Amino acid sequence: MCVLVYLVGYVGVNLFTMGKVLNALLGWPIPTAALIVAVISATYVTAGGQTSVIMTDLFQGVMLLFTGALILYLGIDYLGGFGAFWENLPRGHRTAFPNFNEDPGFPSVGIFWQDGIANTAMFYFLNQGMVMRFLAANSLRESRKAAVGMVVILMVVAACVVGGGGWIARAMVNHGDLPNTVEASQAFYVATELLSSPGVFGLVLAALTAALMSTVDTLITAVAAVVVNDVYKPYIRPQATEAQMMRAARVTSVSVTVFGVVLVPLFMMFDSIYEAHGAFTAAVTPPLVVALLMSVFWRRFTATAALWTIVGGLIAIGISLFVPEVIKPFAQGVPMKDAGDGIFDGMKQFKYMRAFYGLVVCSTIGVIVTLLTKPESAERQKGLVWGTVADAIKRYKGSAGSEHEIVEAMAMVERLEEEPELCGEAKLAGVTISRALANDLGAACGDLVYVSDTRKWLGGLRSSHAVVISVSGEEGGPIITLGADTYETVVVPKRAERAVLVQRLY
Repeated sequence: MCVLVYLVGYVGVNLFTMGKVLNALLGWPIPTAALIVAVISATYVTAGGQTSVIMTDLFQGVMLLFTGALILYLGIDYLGGFGAFWENLPRGHRTAFPNFNEDPGFPSVGIFWQDGIANTAMFYFLNQGMVMRFLAANSLRESRKAAVGMVVILMVVAACVVGGGGWIARAMVNHGDLPNTVEASQAFYVATELLSSPGVFGLVLAALTAALMSTVDTLITAVAAVVVNDVYKPYIRPQATEAQMMRAARVTSVSVTVFGVVLVPLFMMFDSIYEAHGAFTAAVTPPLVVALLMSVFWRRFTATAALWTIVGGLIAIGISLFVPEVIKPFAQGVPMKDAGDGIFDGMKQFKYMRAFYGLVVCSTIGVIVTLLTKPESAERQKGLVWGTVADAIKRYKGSAGSEHEIVEAMAMVERLEEEPELCGEAKLAGVTISRALANDLGAACGDLVYVSDTRKWLGGLRSSHAVVISVSGEEGGPIITLGADTYETVVVPKRAERAVLVQRLY
């Protein structure tokens, strides 16, 4: 439930962001612009589902990286090269945490705890929009490669691309190309308009808008997935059909979009997008982050402690919204600012340092309750804590397995009219493979295989994991027999006579 609150709130933050962007570009009122974006996003997510989100995210992400890099290049070239750019960039913009806590409205120490620690952990480990990307990998090895590639390459490039417009604008102000009166919220647009021709300017702003929309649609899809798989299917309708789950997902998508729009006026209380984002994440993420990290990395941590960490942490943070003075001992020198006397104005006090306060309080609760409660059994922890990958594989596919070199082979497909038995907690479909394919793969009953269309550019859209439940003794070539549902997932009708790629994973 707490994760859902975070995701729904994040939808609101992103709709507010889109409202601010379109307000600056077109002059539309922020609520109106947010509503229009919400309607567009909800429409194509509801109609196109996960496939539409994957395709639009890929295209929009590439466009954002390209146009951001283009503006950075044009700006450096305009200033006379990297040396001139660096010389005109103020010292405070070259370092990671300038002015440690001098500015109560934007303290670097607060940004570190709120964004660098709490929100980063939340974004990578609990944001279902991000988690779903890693779960889409066909194996643990591919998922690890994706994680390393994202942290080492993509996030570094993205940081430069996203921050590049602001850096260029600031350097151009010092260089005398832009007036000192340019507001930070307008710097990107002003610099981009100066550096690019009208066509390129439109392309850049379109890419920015599209990228922001891709974040909204990802979050909407993530909420729908959580509600259907973790609430609707287990507790409301355990025997739900695919059609019923699809209908529930669509209703959820529309509902979360409506909630997001309702939250926009609340975020409009803040002076900037980042302040709204920071205040929200600092208030919501600490209990979830502490509970998750302790659960994974500290085997002594208990379920009771996790519950009290979340509940107690949310209560403590809730108190700090109305009595922000409780954060003072944790503020690391960041002073309180005059934020007004309204009922929600406490959110503006220590809006970043609230994350550190929450992390400390939640960690303290977690440790104390853990030491006062009975440890969880080792059997219950298998596959859920650090160092138990083999147990996780067993739970996933229903039989023992371990990581080894992936072996692949081509095979023709045969179809069963019914779906064979399901295996493991993941409810994986069972498949039958021929003796020839078993020899090619070195596979046996109980092995996890990944069956996919041979076209790499599809990125796994036509693929499925399955468990080998039998090996046919008949002579012949490599053949894999799929149940009706799995067959329709993997095989395109017009390619029914073509071979598929089969990989033995574990």
